[in-house]
Amino acid sequence: MFNMFVSIFTSLMLVGAIYAVVQINNNLSNEAKISAKHAYGDKGFEVLIGCIMLMWVVPYGVIFVIPGALLLSVLSPAGRKSWRDYGKIRAYAIASMLLIVLLSGFAPTSTPKAPDSWGDPLFDENPNAPLYPGGQQYTWLRLPSDGGLDVEIVQSLTIRTPHQFGKLSAASSTLIIADLFDMQQSRLDQAIQLLDQQIVFDIDEDEMKLIPIKDKQTHSYDVGSQSVELDIRLYELRSLTLSSDPTGFKVGEVFCVAEANWGGDLDILVVVRPVGHTGLSNDRYVEGLTVQWISA
Repeated sequence: MFNMFVSIFTSLMLVGAIYAVVQINNNLSNEAKISAKHAYGDKGFEVLIGCIMLMWVVPYGVIFVIPGALLLSVLSPAGRKSWRDYGKIRAYAIASMLLIVLLSGFAPTSTPKAPDSWGDPLFDENPNAPLYPGGQQYTWLRLPSDGGLDVEIVQSLTIRTPHQFGKLSAASSTLIIADLFDMQQSRLDQAIQLLDQQIVFDIDEDEMKLIPIKDKQTHSYDVGSQSVELDIRLYELRSLTLSSDPTGFKVGEVFCVAEANWGGDLDILVVVRPVGHTGLSNDRYVEGLTVQWISA
């Protein structure tokens, strides 16, 4: 509910920016005052309002909406004429709206999912996490009762998705953006430090590399009587200090599963398992933990 409030407030701020740009322009101009509906030229006001609404329903949100709207406007002769006549105020409005969207990424999120059966998290914050976008992270250390290699570092995250307010493709778009900008690496430093304490290898979080594993992009989980299909990613966790190979020495695997919410945030479960963990072969997609996490 909290994330919905943040995105609704952001949407209202975007509408306010459209009117504010016109008001500022009227105050600075000696010409007759003009209303917001006519200040942006033919259909300009309607397109700007439409872009805000589309951020709630279009996959990838502003990443597709703004370029799409600009492309359509320049393909039309009337649209190109409007840009020549009203390009300056349109540019001010678009820049103001993009700034608001970017700043909304700093907004706080709801608390991460935490199943009661997992107990209290070992850490309820991550000092290594990037400042942007905003988010919260819980971390658990799960040790095997027999003292074997089935150690698991489990992280439940909630992060802001400022580029879109809707949930359609929000998980896949955010995971793709995270891969492009290597945003997941810093969030894993805490887990790597814990893993270093539990395995025989001496690993350094500053000398680790995540290598994507080619696998399917979604997986279906049976939760009660329903099947829930979520976006997943698998990575090899490689140490660059344990081998002369530039790709590093494999010390474990990282599993990520993401569930999008309406309102601009994303729940992510991350499970880090060392080489030798039996689940790497017989529980590839972390079925048990993920079902508990979905149900929380």
